[in-house]
Amino acid sequence: MHFVVLGTHSAEVCPTSNAKTKALLQEIAPQVSTLAEKHGVTIVAGPFANREHTLVVIVETDRADALDSFIVDSRLAQWNRVRILPSVPMQQAMQELQETASLF
Repeated sequence: MHFVVLGTHSAEVCPTSNAKTKALLQEIAPQVSTLAEKHGVTIVAGPFANREHTLVVIVETDRADALDSFIVDSRLAQWNRVRILPSVPMQQAMQELQETASLF
């Protein structure tokens, strides 16, 4: 299953303005791939950062609890509000669209 993970934070805790968050990110960032692997999570794309104080990463895992463990271990939730969006590749979505009856 694919998941889009969105982490949003305020300017006050952004690594560009907060020394503690910056130090945490500098410590953890090099370990992200290893932490994901440890929990059975494959990083498909990202992590991506932008000027909107949002982090985006697309992952794949068979277990939601594995993703949760990865988020805790990577400490992403310590400085972000985390949203997890279960997702499917567009090809699968189009197939499901063809097989689903329309509402109207």
